[in-house]
Amino acid sequence: MQRLHYFDLDRADPADFKLGMAKMQGYVPELCLLAGIVVIDEISKGHDPCTGCRCDRAKCKGRPEGETP
Repeated sequence: MQRLHYFDLDRADPADFKLGMAKMQGYVPELCLLAGIVVIDEISKGHDPCTGCRCDRAKCKGRPEGETP
């Protein structure tokens, strides 16, 4: 089963290459805990993946909800 996030872990799966690509391209912060499939889907829709994310920002160091890059 595909994970939608890694919120329960300290870091994302290093084998999640889609998430890794999104991090390298600056779409999400290095500590992002969303699954790559979710990040890529949000980007393809023209959305900022951080906007609707419910991860604890202290954990992922992401942008506050509603703040755009």
